[in-house]
Amino acid sequence: MILLHLYQPELAGWQTGDLSMLKLPLHGDQKLWIDLTHASYHEQQQVLTLFKIHPVIADDYLRERHPPKLESFDGYTLLLLRAFAGKDFHNYQGHAQLSLLFSRQVLLYKRQLPDEEAHCMLPDFDVHKPVSPIKEWVKQYIHAVSASYLEKLIGFEDELGDLEDRMLTQGDDHKMSQIMRYRSVFRKLDRNLAYQKEMFADMLTTESDHAFTSQFQSVELRDFYEKFERLHSMTQMYYDQLGDLVSGYMSTSSHQINERMKLLTMVSSVFIPLTFIVGVYGMNFDNMPELHWSDGYFYTLAGMAILALGMMLGFKWKRWW
Repeated sequence: MILLHLYQPELAGWQTGDLSMLKLPLHGDQKLWIDLTHASYHEQQQVLTLFKIHPVIADDYLRERHPPKLESFDGYTLLLLRAFAGKDFHNYQGHAQLSLLFSRQVLLYKRQLPDEEAHCMLPDFDVHKPVSPIKEWVKQYIHAVSASYLEKLIGFEDELGDLEDRMLTQGDDHKMSQIMRYRSVFRKLDRNLAYQKEMFADMLTTESDHAFTSQFQSVELRDFYEKFERLHSMTQMYYDQLGDLVSGYMSTSSHQINERMKLLTMVSSVFIPLTFIVGVYGMNFDNMPELHWSDGYFYTLAGMAILALGMMLGFKWKRWW
């Protein structure tokens, strides 16, 4: 299903319908907004053919999954963005792909969610709002994509602080599993944001003659870049902090294991000579003079006790316990 909004300057308003009301070429101040979110693959191809979109750009636009991309040709600009599609970082369902193909009069819009329950707040088209240039709509979508990450990242800061406190006092394998899930999510977010940050960074180069740069002022381009650069930095910072929690927990666990092993080693060191003495006097030889001592049993126990006590005092003197 294709949803089409056509702005008629003569009527100073929007007309809503399907593809049948489209008449090309557009004239004057006419503006066109087409939603291809629920359109079939064939319907999308039909629309792209009507606007004579280059096959390479059309192929990228039609893909269900594609890394963020910014490409222009023959007056049209393709902008592929990835927004965060979820309420929080507990269960990452995937990203929402936003595909925008636009010129100065036309915007082809498509949003793809990982599943029906995915949560992604992107601005809806409102026919009651005053008409604005196409680039202003594109700017709103760029800001909405960055906001989909920012709100969650800011909220995660307090959660990460609480998690650090709990790991210091009550660290366990369950919390470790939760941290590893978070690290997996932030690794995926890092890739998405790195793509988008570098994409806008390329637009800031003085050599760039991209059509996208001609539609936006340099301050707007820098604002796009800084938004995603800040998000990327926050994602890397949280990923590193989660890694520090993992390393800290592993170090603490290793230290506790070493302390237990030290105790077991000391206990074994004490009982090894005692076991040797018991083994010697447990041999069944007839010629063992000590077996005939009237107080041999008590002497042996006393010797074993002195030996064990001496070894424990030696461990204490060396500060092993």
